[in-house]
Amino acid sequence: MAERPPFWEQLSAAAAGVPEAVLTPRDGYARLTMPVPAGLDGLSERTATLLQAFPAGPAGREVTIDVRNAQWAAMALELLDRAGRPR
Repeated sequence: MAERPPFWEQLSAAAAGVPEAVLTPRDGYARLTMPVPAGLDGLSERTATLLQAFPAGPAGREVTIDVRNAQWAAMALELLDRAGRPR
């Protein structure tokens, strides 16, 4: 069995709370694709800035993050955490 990408366990546990999130193992990293609802508040400045890079639609944004290091993992985990909470 191939080695899991870094942060895989944390990401997959967090993604379990967001049914629309898709986590895909890649060669040496994980890719997270998920919808982020419009009006999601309480994000760090860094993560909020990241969201601005994705086109906004009426329901929110479709975000794809290639998690290659701890900084990207932290932003992905933050989005999964906030998106998985009841609104």
